[in-house]
Amino acid sequence: MLIAAAMIELALPEADSIKAKRRVAQAVKARLRQRFNLSVAEVAAHDDRHAVCIGCVMVGVNPRHLRTQVEKVIRFVEGLGLAEVVGDDIVIARLDEIDEVEPDGEDELPPSWNQE
Repeated sequence: MLIAAAMIELALPEADSIKAKRRVAQAVKARLRQRFNLSVAEVAAHDDRHAVCIGCVMVGVNPRHLRTQVEKVIRFVEGLGLAEVVGDDIVIARLDEIDEVEPDGEDELPPSWNQE
């Protein structure tokens, strides 16, 4: 089984509050779930009203198909016009190549995993 993950960074220069940012984040996430049937969450920049970082994950068996689908996801977000896409990153990995993490508490997470 393959896992395709994408992180999409959005800029909201005109957002005047965290509430306005959340409204955009919720709209983007809802439309992605509806259109592509994937898992999606806001994964970083929680307190920055001018930035949204959306993480998307899907599973499959064909790496080309997964990459194509994730690229469609990114183009779809760009086409929504709700925010400017300023960065994206796509990773496709085999499940058996991913290290399993079962921390008892947040202190055991690697420093690079700490949320902002």
